[in-house]
Amino acid sequence: MKPLGIYVFLVISHLSTVYLAPARIDPVETTNLEYLVDGDVISTDPRSSPEVTEKDVQDFLRQFGFLKDTYAVHNVGNRMDQALEDQTSLALKKFQHRMQLPETGTLDDDMKRLIAAPRCGVAELNSGNEKWSRKSLTYKIRSFPPSIGLDAARKNIKRAFDEWTRHIDLNITEGTRSNADIYISTEKEIHKDRLGMECRFSSNSTVAHAFFPEIGDIHYNNMLTYSPEQFFSATLHEIGHTLGLEHNNSRTSIMFPMHIRYHTKIPLQDRSALLAMYDARRIADRPRKVSLASPGPRLCSLPKIDTILNDASGATFILAEDYYFLLSEFNPKGKPISTKWPHLPTNIDAAFTCHSNKTFFFKGSELWVYAEDQLEAGYPRAISSELPGLPNDMSALYQTRAGSLIAVKGKHYWFYNPAKKPPVSSHFPRLVYDFRGMPVNMDAALHHTDGRFYFFQGRNYFTLSTKGFTVGPGQPLESKWFRC
Repeated sequence: MKPLGIYVFLVISHLSTVYLAPARIDPVETTNLEYLVDGDVISTDPRSSPEVTEKDVQDFLRQFGFLKDTYAVHNVGNRMDQALEDQTSLALKKFQHRMQLPETGTLDDDMKRLIAAPRCGVAELNSGNEKWSRKSLTYKIRSFPPSIGLDAARKNIKRAFDEWTRHIDLNITEGTRSNADIYISTEKEIHKDRLGMECRFSSNSTVAHAFFPEIGDIHYNNMLTYSPEQFFSATLHEIGHTLGLEHNNSRTSIMFPMHIRYHTKIPLQDRSALLAMYDARRIADRPRKVSLASPGPRLCSLPKIDTILNDASGATFILAEDYYFLLSEFNPKGKPISTKWPHLPTNIDAAFTCHSNKTFFFKGSELWVYAEDQLEAGYPRAISSELPGLPNDMSALYQTRAGSLIAVKGKHYWFYNPAKKPPVSSHFPRLVYDFRGMPVNMDAALHHTDGRFYFFQGRNYFTLSTKGFTVGPGQPLESKWFRC
């Protein structure tokens, strides 16, 4: 078999015309062979990891109390892919144990993303296990991040307090007087608390910190520019401290110390921790949410789909315009996409769930990444920065068995290998005719849980045979995918 980028030409002469026909390339099998020959480790996440220095690692471990200053290792060179020495390696293993990560003592991609993530600075303050002794509290906004604006800050802060107090018998409202129980402000790196004591943000990556009851003040870092999603999620987190909750080592918790995901509501584990401290609010007193979303169309009425994907549990979903559909149901009505994936836009171009159970969504030039249906912090981001070499406005995308990506746009496809630099070679894009019978201008593609590869166009689907790399004839969606 010829490696990628090597062409075998068949020269055919007919009536003084010369035709050059490139031999077919087996995208999936070629990927597997490259890994075997080069000895590359198959990546579970196709994105490149952030740059993290040895100093970043040590500062990070010191902030969370896993490394003392006397244990710092200096001038050890660039060993980011090797075990850190002595106490630094031991501290890293302790951190990984606490966070329920593989205890390797090395910097894998998952650790690098945690270290580079924005974080809460509450570890720099005195902790406590108290709760508020009163059932009615007030807060006052003294200053707010300029990137948010007063109206947006006031709206999001109130929404965050309401999200917590809808579960417990505690009322927290914005006060109109000069005095308040909780003061909210934006502060410089080194600043003072309400008692005149010095406190500080340890780094530019510290998003905010908060005090425990019965002070409860919240300080935002004025060195940062906040997006609306980051501001609301950070406010939810800091209010958790304001109410008495400490950090939680579960990455799905709103109280996880690193801001790796954007939360829009309080996870069950955090509600349970809060209810262990405060009385539950009576159901009759809880504010009712009124859904204004119009009912979606029936699955079987769709003329085409935007994309199809399996989530981390293996369930299969169709996305079409504003709605998503669970294919295990009989002719379901569409549900608004944002109710399952908060902040995700409509009319998605392509999507897939990778081997690390993170789901990637593509629209136009941007990429959204979700874990457990929570948007990862910092997204959306440009496709060109996260998966360089892939096209914008793609029509379909799927992940191969080895972890590489095949992106399709019109009659062209791109092969993305995360183990190579650059991940997309100069020989791409190529024509989809490398796959015999491949439909042009397809709507979606899927590497399904049954191990097979499927392509979708209109109301038909096509199956790829990996033996001959040919695509079979179109079949109606009702014969396999739609329960009509």
